[in-house]
Amino acid sequence: MVRVSIIGATGLVGECLIRAVLGHPQCKLALLVSEHAAGKKIGDLLPPLRGELDMQTVAATPEEVAAASDVVFTAKKGAETFAVVPSLLKAGTKVIDIGGEFRFKDAAVYEQWYKEQHACKDLLREAVYGLPELFKEQIRTARLIGNPGCYVTSAILALAPLLAADVIERAGIVVDSYSGLSGAGRQFNPKNSNLFVDIDENMRAYNVGTHRHMPEIEQALSVVAGQPIVLTFVPHLAPLDRGILTTCFARPKPGLTTEKARAATRDFYQRRGAPFVRVLDRVEDVAISNVVRGNYCDLGVQVVERSNQVVVASALDNLVKGAAGQALQNLNLMCGLEETMGLKGRSL
Repeated sequence: MVRVSIIGATGLVGECLIRAVLGHPQCKLALLVSEHAAGKKIGDLLPPLRGELDMQTVAATPEEVAAASDVVFTAKKGAETFAVVPSLLKAGTKVIDIGGEFRFKDAAVYEQWYKEQHACKDLLREAVYGLPELFKEQIRTARLIGNPGCYVTSAILALAPLLAADVIERAGIVVDSYSGLSGAGRQFNPKNSNLFVDIDENMRAYNVGTHRHMPEIEQALSVVAGQPIVLTFVPHLAPLDRGILTTCFARPKPGLTTEKARAATRDFYQRRGAPFVRVLDRVEDVAISNVVRGNYCDLGVQVVERSNQVVVASALDNLVKGAAGQALQNLNLMCGLEETMGLKGRSL
Protein backbone atom coordinates (compact mmCIF):
# COMPACT_ATOMS: atom_id res chain seq x y z
CA MET A 1 0.00 0.00 0.00
CA VAL A 2 1.12 3.55 -0.77
CA ARG A 3 1.06 5.70 2.37
CA VAL A 4 -0.32 9.13 1.45
CA SER A 5 -0.37 12.33 3.50
CA ILE A 6 -1.95 15.66 2.67
CA ILE A 7 -0.52 18.98 3.86
CA GLY A 8 -3.35 21.49 3.65
CA ALA A 9 -6.14 18.96 4.03
CA THR A 10 -9.09 21.22 4.85
CA GLY A 11 -9.46 23.25 1.65
CA LEU A 12 -11.65 22.40 -1.32
CA VAL A 13 -8.80 20.62 -3.10
CA GLY A 14 -7.81 18.93 0.18
CA GLU A 15 -11.30 17.53 0.55
CA CYS A 16 -11.25 16.25 -3.02
CA LEU A 17 -7.82 14.70 -2.44
CA ILE A 18 -9.16 12.88 0.63
CA ARG A 19 -12.03 11.48 -1.40
CA ALA A 20 -9.65 10.45 -4.18
CA VAL A 21 -7.31 8.59 -1.82
CA LEU A 22 -10.16 6.97 0.17
CA GLY A 23 -11.44 5.24 -2.95
CA HIS A 24 -8.04 4.11 -4.19
CA PRO A 25 -7.42 0.35 -3.71
CA GLN A 26 -3.65 0.75 -3.29
CA CYS A 27 -3.48 3.91 -1.17
CA LYS A 28 -3.85 4.51 2.56
CA LEU A 29 -4.23 7.90 4.22
CA ALA A 30 -1.43 8.42 6.74
CA LEU A 31 -1.65 12.02 7.97
CA LEU A 32 -3.98 14.96 7.38
CA VAL A 33 -1.89 18.01 8.20
CA SER A 34 -3.46 21.35 9.08
CA GLU A 35 -1.68 23.77 11.38
CA HIS A 36 -4.72 25.97 12.02
CA ALA A 37 -7.11 23.09 12.73
CA ALA A 38 -4.85 20.53 14.39
CA GLY A 39 -6.56 18.08 16.72
CA LYS A 40 -10.00 18.36 15.16
CA LYS A 41 -11.89 15.52 13.51
CA ILE A 42 -11.87 15.81 9.76
CA GLY A 43 -15.62 15.09 9.71
CA ASP A 44 -16.23 18.18 11.84
CA LEU A 45 -14.05 20.34 9.59
CA LEU A 46 -15.45 18.85 6.38
CA PRO A 47 -19.00 17.67 7.20
CA PRO A 48 -19.51 15.73 3.93
CA LEU A 49 -16.81 13.34 5.21
CA ARG A 50 -18.70 12.44 8.39
CA GLY A 51 -18.96 8.67 8.56
CA GLU A 52 -16.47 8.33 5.71
CA LEU A 53 -13.25 8.90 7.62
CA ASP A 54 -12.43 8.77 11.33
CA MET A 55 -9.20 10.77 11.44
CA GLN A 56 -7.99 13.90 13.17
CA THR A 57 -5.94 16.61 11.57
CA VAL A 58 -2.47 17.07 13.02
CA ALA A 59 0.32 19.60 13.21
CA ALA A 60 3.50 17.83 12.15
CA THR A 61 7.02 18.67 11.06
CA PRO A 62 8.10 17.75 7.53
CA GLU A 63 10.30 15.03 9.01
CA GLU A 64 7.34 13.54 10.89
CA VAL A 65 5.21 13.65 7.74
CA ALA A 66 7.96 12.02 5.67
CA ALA A 67 8.43 9.22 8.21
CA ALA A 68 4.75 8.28 7.88
CA SER A 69 4.44 8.69 4.10
CA ASP A 70 5.52 7.43 0.70
CA VAL A 71 3.84 10.28 -1.19
CA VAL A 72 2.83 13.70 0.13
CA PHE A 73 0.39 16.09 -1.50
CA THR A 74 1.15 19.71 -0.64
CA ALA A 75 -1.96 21.84 -1.04
CA LYS A 76 -0.56 25.10 0.30
CA LYS A 77 0.86 28.26 -1.26
CA GLY A 78 4.11 30.17 -1.43
CA ALA A 79 6.21 30.28 1.73
CA GLU A 80 4.25 27.47 3.38
CA THR A 81 5.14 25.15 0.51
CA PHE A 82 8.77 26.21 0.28
CA ALA A 83 9.13 25.55 4.02
CA VAL A 84 8.29 21.85 3.78
CA VAL A 85 9.16 20.47 0.33
CA PRO A 86 12.99 20.34 0.63
CA SER A 87 12.79 18.41 3.91
CA LEU A 88 10.24 15.97 2.49
CA LEU A 89 12.44 15.24 -0.51
CA LYS A 90 15.58 14.92 1.62
CA ALA A 91 13.80 12.27 3.68
CA GLY A 92 13.05 10.27 0.54
CA THR A 93 9.35 11.09 0.18
CA LYS A 94 7.81 11.82 -3.20
CA VAL A 95 5.97 15.14 -3.43
CA ILE A 96 3.08 16.25 -5.62
CA ASP A 97 2.57 20.00 -5.19
CA ILE A 98 -0.92 21.22 -6.03
CA GLY A 99 0.05 24.91 -5.95
CA GLY A 100 2.04 26.86 -8.51
CA GLU A 101 5.43 26.75 -6.79
CA PHE A 102 7.01 24.06 -8.97
CA ARG A 103 5.22 24.52 -12.29
CA PHE A 104 7.73 26.90 -13.89
CA LYS A 105 11.22 26.03 -15.04
CA ASP A 106 12.34 29.65 -14.73
CA ALA A 107 12.15 31.10 -11.22
CA ALA A 108 12.03 34.60 -12.70
CA VAL A 109 8.72 33.80 -14.38
CA TYR A 110 7.28 32.60 -11.08
CA GLU A 111 8.51 35.71 -9.30
CA GLN A 112 7.08 38.01 -11.97
CA TRP A 113 3.60 36.48 -11.97
CA TYR A 114 3.26 35.32 -8.35
CA LYS A 115 4.84 38.49 -6.89
CA GLU A 116 7.10 36.70 -4.40
CA GLN A 117 10.59 35.25 -4.25
CA HIS A 118 11.06 31.60 -5.14
CA ALA A 119 12.79 29.99 -2.18
CA CYS A 120 13.58 26.62 -3.80
CA LYS A 121 15.18 27.56 -7.12
CA ASP A 122 17.52 24.58 -6.97
CA LEU A 123 14.55 22.19 -7.16
CA LEU A 124 13.04 23.64 -10.34
CA ARG A 125 15.48 21.82 -12.59
CA GLU A 126 14.27 18.40 -11.44
CA ALA A 127 10.58 19.22 -10.90
CA VAL A 128 8.38 17.59 -13.55
CA TYR A 129 5.28 19.28 -14.92
CA GLY A 130 2.47 16.91 -13.99
CA LEU A 131 0.38 16.76 -17.15
CA PRO A 132 0.35 13.02 -17.98
CA GLU A 133 -0.91 13.51 -21.53
CA LEU A 134 2.33 15.33 -22.39
CA PHE A 135 4.96 14.22 -19.87
CA LYS A 136 3.99 10.71 -18.79
CA GLU A 137 7.45 9.13 -19.02
CA GLN A 138 9.12 11.93 -17.03
CA ILE A 139 6.41 11.65 -14.35
CA ARG A 140 7.08 7.91 -13.90
CA THR A 141 10.60 8.59 -12.61
CA ALA A 142 9.99 11.91 -10.82
CA ARG A 143 10.19 12.59 -7.11
CA LEU A 144 8.75 16.15 -7.35
CA ILE A 145 5.69 17.05 -9.42
CA GLY A 146 4.25 20.48 -10.10
CA ASN A 147 0.55 19.70 -10.61
CA PRO A 148 -0.87 21.91 -13.40
CA GLY A 149 -3.43 24.67 -12.92
CA CYS A 150 -7.07 23.96 -13.72
CA TYR A 151 -7.55 26.56 -16.46
CA VAL A 152 -4.16 25.54 -17.80
CA THR A 153 -5.05 21.88 -18.16
CA SER A 154 -8.16 22.71 -20.15
CA ALA A 155 -6.26 25.00 -22.52
CA ILE A 156 -3.18 22.83 -23.05
CA LEU A 157 -5.20 19.70 -23.78
CA ALA A 158 -7.26 21.65 -26.30
CA LEU A 159 -4.40 23.23 -28.23
CA ALA A 160 -1.45 20.84 -27.93
CA PRO A 161 -2.54 18.39 -30.67
CA LEU A 162 -3.00 21.11 -33.29
CA LEU A 163 0.30 22.80 -32.44
CA ALA A 164 2.10 19.45 -32.50
CA ALA A 165 0.63 18.70 -35.92
CA ASP A 166 1.60 22.20 -37.11
CA VAL A 167 -1.87 22.86 -38.53
CA ILE A 168 -2.58 26.19 -36.77
CA GLU A 169 -0.72 29.48 -36.67
CA ARG A 170 1.39 30.13 -33.60
CA ALA A 171 0.38 33.77 -33.35
CA GLY A 172 -3.04 35.15 -32.43
CA ILE A 173 -4.27 32.28 -30.22
CA VAL A 174 -7.06 33.23 -27.82
CA VAL A 175 -8.09 31.15 -24.79
CA ASP A 176 -11.53 32.06 -23.40
CA SER A 177 -12.33 30.24 -20.13
CA TYR A 178 -15.26 30.03 -17.69
CA SER A 179 -14.83 28.56 -14.21
CA GLY A 180 -17.09 27.68 -11.33
CA LEU A 181 -16.62 29.44 -7.99
CA SER A 182 -14.79 26.53 -6.37
CA GLY A 183 -11.78 27.54 -8.45
CA ALA A 184 -11.43 30.59 -6.20
CA GLY A 185 -11.26 28.48 -3.00
CA ARG A 186 -13.30 28.60 0.21
CA GLN A 187 -12.20 32.07 1.30
CA PHE A 188 -13.65 35.35 0.07
CA ASN A 189 -11.36 37.10 -2.39
CA PRO A 190 -12.27 40.79 -2.78
CA LYS A 191 -10.25 41.01 -6.00
CA ASN A 192 -12.34 38.27 -7.61
CA SER A 193 -15.65 39.14 -5.87
CA ASN A 194 -16.33 35.43 -5.47
CA LEU A 195 -19.28 35.66 -3.08
CA PHE A 196 -22.42 33.90 -4.28
CA VAL A 197 -24.38 37.17 -4.13
CA ASP A 198 -21.84 38.73 -6.49
CA ILE A 199 -21.84 35.97 -9.06
CA ASP A 200 -25.40 34.57 -8.98
CA GLU A 201 -27.16 35.47 -12.24
CA ASN A 202 -23.94 37.16 -13.27
CA MET A 203 -20.67 36.57 -15.13
CA ARG A 204 -17.60 38.68 -15.69
CA ALA A 205 -14.04 38.55 -16.92
CA TYR A 206 -11.19 39.09 -14.47
CA ASN A 207 -7.39 39.39 -14.49
CA VAL A 208 -7.37 39.91 -18.26
CA GLY A 209 -3.77 39.79 -19.44
CA THR A 210 -2.47 39.37 -15.88
CA HIS A 211 -3.71 35.95 -14.75
CA ARG A 212 -0.84 33.76 -13.50
CA HIS A 213 -2.12 30.78 -15.47
CA MET A 214 -1.32 32.51 -18.78
CA PRO A 215 2.48 32.03 -18.67
CA GLU A 216 1.91 28.46 -17.50
CA ILE A 217 -0.17 27.73 -20.59
CA GLU A 218 2.47 29.40 -22.77
CA GLN A 219 5.32 27.42 -21.19
CA ALA A 220 3.78 24.00 -21.92
CA LEU A 221 2.55 24.89 -25.39
CA SER A 222 5.98 26.31 -26.27
CA VAL A 223 7.46 22.89 -25.51
CA VAL A 224 4.91 21.24 -27.81
CA ALA A 225 5.34 23.80 -30.60
CA GLY A 226 9.11 23.90 -30.38
CA GLN A 227 9.09 27.69 -30.30
CA PRO A 228 7.80 30.42 -27.97
CA ILE A 229 4.02 30.77 -27.84
CA VAL A 230 2.41 34.04 -26.71
CA LEU A 231 -1.37 34.04 -26.43
CA THR A 232 -4.32 35.91 -24.96
CA PHE A 233 -6.03 34.35 -21.95
CA VAL A 234 -9.37 35.67 -20.68
CA PRO A 235 -10.77 33.94 -17.55
CA HIS A 236 -14.33 34.40 -16.30
CA LEU A 237 -16.18 33.46 -13.12
CA ALA A 238 -19.46 31.70 -13.85
CA PRO A 239 -22.43 31.04 -11.51
CA LEU A 240 -21.46 27.38 -11.07
CA ASP A 241 -20.17 25.32 -8.19
CA ARG A 242 -17.45 23.58 -10.20
CA GLY A 243 -16.29 22.90 -13.72
CA ILE A 244 -14.42 24.75 -16.47
CA LEU A 245 -15.45 25.36 -20.05
CA THR A 246 -12.67 26.70 -22.25
CA THR A 247 -13.03 27.76 -25.87
CA CYS A 248 -9.83 28.33 -27.84
CA PHE A 249 -9.54 30.23 -31.11
CA ALA A 250 -6.69 29.99 -33.62
CA ARG A 251 -5.98 30.58 -37.30
CA PRO A 252 -5.85 27.39 -39.39
CA LYS A 253 -3.05 26.75 -41.83
CA PRO A 254 -4.13 26.21 -45.47
CA GLY A 255 -6.04 23.02 -46.13
CA LEU A 256 -7.17 22.33 -42.58
CA THR A 257 -10.71 20.97 -42.31
CA THR A 258 -12.80 20.00 -39.32
CA GLU A 259 -12.24 16.34 -40.13
CA LYS A 260 -8.46 16.75 -40.33
CA ALA A 261 -8.34 18.77 -37.09
CA ARG A 262 -10.45 16.19 -35.26
CA ALA A 263 -8.33 13.35 -36.63
CA ALA A 264 -5.11 15.10 -35.56
CA THR A 265 -6.50 15.58 -32.05
CA ARG A 266 -7.63 11.96 -31.71
CA ASP A 267 -4.36 10.63 -33.09
CA PHE A 268 -2.33 12.78 -30.67
CA TYR A 269 -4.05 11.30 -27.61
CA GLN A 270 -4.31 7.76 -28.93
CA ARG A 271 -0.56 7.64 -29.53
CA ARG A 272 0.06 8.89 -25.99
CA GLY A 273 -2.38 6.50 -24.36
CA ALA A 274 -4.48 9.21 -22.73
CA PRO A 275 -7.33 7.42 -20.93
CA PHE A 276 -8.96 10.58 -19.58
CA VAL A 277 -9.21 12.63 -22.78
CA ARG A 278 -12.35 12.13 -24.85
CA VAL A 279 -12.47 13.69 -28.32
CA LEU A 280 -16.09 14.20 -29.31
CA ASP A 281 -17.62 14.50 -32.77
CA ARG A 282 -19.12 17.95 -32.21
CA VAL A 283 -18.11 21.08 -30.34
CA GLU A 284 -21.71 21.33 -29.15
CA ASP A 285 -21.33 18.04 -27.26
CA VAL A 286 -18.64 19.44 -24.96
CA ALA A 287 -20.41 20.36 -21.70
CA ILE A 288 -19.44 20.82 -18.06
CA SER A 289 -22.29 18.58 -16.90
CA ASN A 290 -20.64 15.61 -18.65
CA VAL A 291 -17.35 15.89 -16.75
CA VAL A 292 -18.27 17.16 -13.26
CA ARG A 293 -16.91 14.93 -10.44
CA GLY A 294 -14.88 12.87 -12.89
CA ASN A 295 -11.30 12.99 -14.18
CA TYR A 296 -12.17 13.37 -17.85
CA CYS A 297 -11.47 16.24 -20.20
CA ASP A 298 -13.83 16.39 -23.17
CA LEU A 299 -12.68 18.06 -26.38
CA GLY A 300 -14.41 19.16 -29.57
CA VAL A 301 -12.85 20.89 -32.57
CA GLN A 302 -14.33 22.67 -35.59
CA VAL A 303 -12.95 24.74 -38.45
CA VAL A 304 -15.19 27.71 -39.27
CA GLU A 305 -14.36 28.37 -42.90
CA ARG A 306 -16.39 31.58 -43.18
CA SER A 307 -14.22 33.39 -40.62
CA ASN A 308 -11.10 31.26 -41.10
CA GLN A 309 -10.99 30.17 -37.45
CA VAL A 310 -10.33 26.94 -35.61
CA VAL A 311 -12.53 26.57 -32.54
CA VAL A 312 -11.59 24.03 -29.84
CA ALA A 313 -13.89 23.49 -26.86
CA SER A 314 -12.64 21.86 -23.67
CA ALA A 315 -14.50 20.89 -20.48
CA LEU A 316 -13.25 19.45 -17.19
CA ASP A 317 -13.89 19.53 -13.45
CA ASN A 318 -11.54 22.10 -11.94
CA LEU A 319 -11.27 20.19 -8.63
CA VAL A 320 -10.71 16.77 -10.23
CA LYS A 321 -8.87 16.76 -13.58
CA GLY A 322 -7.88 20.33 -12.77
CA ALA A 323 -6.43 19.42 -9.36
CA ALA A 324 -6.98 16.35 -7.13
CA GLY A 325 -7.83 13.77 -9.81
CA GLN A 326 -4.84 14.73 -11.90
CA ALA A 327 -2.68 14.57 -8.77
CA LEU A 328 -3.85 11.00 -8.13
CA GLN A 329 -3.21 10.18 -11.78
CA ASN A 330 0.35 11.41 -11.24
CA LEU A 331 0.69 9.36 -8.06
CA ASN A 332 -0.30 6.24 -9.98
CA LEU A 333 2.40 6.88 -12.57
CA MET A 334 5.06 7.72 -9.96
CA CYS A 335 4.32 4.56 -7.98
CA GLY A 336 4.19 2.15 -10.93
CA LEU A 337 0.43 1.63 -10.69
CA GLU A 338 -2.20 1.53 -13.43
CA GLU A 339 -2.74 5.15 -14.51
CA THR A 340 -6.52 4.95 -14.13
CA MET A 341 -6.53 3.21 -10.73
CA GLY A 342 -9.00 4.76 -8.32
CA LEU A 343 -10.24 7.25 -10.90
CA LYS A 344 -12.79 5.39 -13.02
CA GLY A 345 -16.32 4.41 -12.11
CA ARG A 346 -16.67 6.83 -9.20
CA SER A 347 -17.55 10.42 -8.40
CA LEU A 348 -15.21 12.85 -6.65
